Amino acid sequence: MIPLTSRPDPPTALVDLRDQLIRLLDDAEAALPRNQQAARASLVLAMNLLTQPPSEAGPKPPVHGGLVSWQVKRVVAFVEQHLGSTIRVTDMACEARLSLSHFSHAFTHTFGESPLAYVTRHRLLKACEMMRSSAEPLSSIAHECGFYDQSHFTRHFHRRLGMTPQRWRRLHADD
Repeated sequence: MIPLTSRPDPPTALVDLRDQLIRLLDDAEAALPRNQQAARASLVLAMNLLTQPPSEAGPKPPVHGGLVSWQVKRVVAFVEQHLGSTIRVTDMACEARLSLSHFSHAFTHTFGESPLAYVTRHRLLKACEMMRSSAEPLSSIAHECGFYDQSHFTRHFHRRLGMTPQRWRRLHADD
């Protein structure tokens, strides 16, 4: 048996992902007897987290055609710093010091999704965190997360999670 102290600590991103998944599954379990829709919404979010590549994902060995580790780190940091403002793929390509077409191909190869899909997914994750932790109006949350307006936010939210942000917020309101 290997002692627990000999295991390396998991990366912070994996710990955060695990904590989010545990919270969503706990919410689903608690909501199941009284509100099946809330339970379903939590499970859908958990499934979305599990099916998406990790935010700090990069190929372990260099993969031909993908981004190298320093490029991954710079692009991820750039996106996190600028979630509340307009993020252009050309700006992301500049961070990675690649041409637009080469960057788009390499990013998709590395992360398994397009640069814009990656940015939108992270904006929606940030919005969900804000909706859970504050009573701010949805229009303010939409603006803070980089969406043009509440309608734009609602369209992307509904497309990704299958319900409106207001409904999601009601289902996940702390009892």
